Amino acid sequence: MRILIVNDDGIQGLGLHKLAEVLSREHSVTVVAPHTQKSGYSHSLSFHKTISYAPYNLGLPVTSYSLTGTPCDCVKFAIDVLMKDALPDIILCGINDDYNLGTDVVYSATVNAALEGTILGFPSFAVSIGREHSDDFTYPAEFLRKNLEKLLSFKRSNTVCYSINFPSNDPKEIKGVRFATLGLRKFSDRYELRENADGSGYLLLGEPVPMDNSPSSDVELIKEGYITVTPVRIQDTDSALYEELKGETLCV
Repeated sequence: MRILIVNDDGIQGLGLHKLAEVLSREHSVTVVAPHTQKSGYSHSLSFHKTISYAPYNLGLPVTSYSLTGTPCDCVKFAIDVLMKDALPDIILCGINDDYNLGTDVVYSATVNAALEGTILGFPSFAVSIGREHSDDFTYPAEFLRKNLEKLLSFKRSNTVCYSINFPSNDPKEIKGVRFATLGLRKFSDRYELRENADGSGYLLLGEPVPMDNSPSSDVELIKEGYITVTPVRIQDTDSALYEELKGETLCV
């Protein structure tokens, strides 16, 4: 199987390295990743500016490149240029070193890179694990290896990717796998002034704020110790509001 691996933590990301290491034992793996950390870049693309790429040695039997663009650029550039003569069977984004739960998907470049993959017509999956468990990515990488064919069999469309989150890297702490809805996740965001070697600046910090969520949401199921698998759709018109509003008139 031909696999494209992308991330938003950069070409040196440990989660990306472990995923490529595990999957390259049985599959043909191509890695295309940003040359630096690009978390929080959502679905941004490098319009009106040039990007460049260079081969990168991961020390693994894989083909890998570092790109000066965003995670979504990595997906598009891989499909249009680097893999155009041997397109991937599946796109995997991650393994991200923090959760992408609920409303995190709005900001997450990991999830949005997977959405870009699905827009382009490829089965695409975003993979994340809690920051407190990001010292070892072996379990989530092995989970993907064992379940790769099953994941490929999931129903898909050009508007839906799947986001997978792991509550732990210790299989003894995991209760099972649940398909989940997106929950709500908010943070007590604040900007703190910090002194840096290159001058002072403001750093965005925040802690999760408790929210009321459905028991079937990814936010709640992760707390209970389940791996969550959530179908994430890029187009989501509020049907109820549409029906309510479509009879309204506005001045022209």
